[in-house]
Amino acid sequence: MKAINWLLAIGFTMLLGCATGATKQPSVDVTGTWAGEYVAGGDIGSGSVTMTLQQTGVNVTGEVVVGGAIALFSGPVTGTVSGDALSLSYRGGTGEFTVKGNEMSGSSRLSRWTLKRQ
Repeated sequence: MKAINWLLAIGFTMLLGCATGATKQPSVDVTGTWAGEYVAGGDIGSGSVTMTLQQTGVNVTGEVVVGGAIALFSGPVTGTVSGDALSLSYRGGTGEFTVKGNEMSGSSRLSRWTLKRQ
């Protein structure tokens, strides 16, 4: 019985180590204003996107203003940075982006975004 408890304890500790090791330290700072466009399929089309972001460590907060058919997704955003990857949550969706210098691109469930730091 003691052997099983030790194995469970070791396994649990290893899982915790793996879970916390999944997030890399940020290699980018996304603080600032980003502007660009989204392109979506179907009847949605395309439109403008402006994000104002503030990064503290791995955490990101800010505001997104979306034009066109999906303007209702405008509002507050929260997210995290891991390496050069930005994960955002906003009203009505989430997005995954890659940041390279002053450019960011990625996608949400409905559209593909490209933005440049202003």
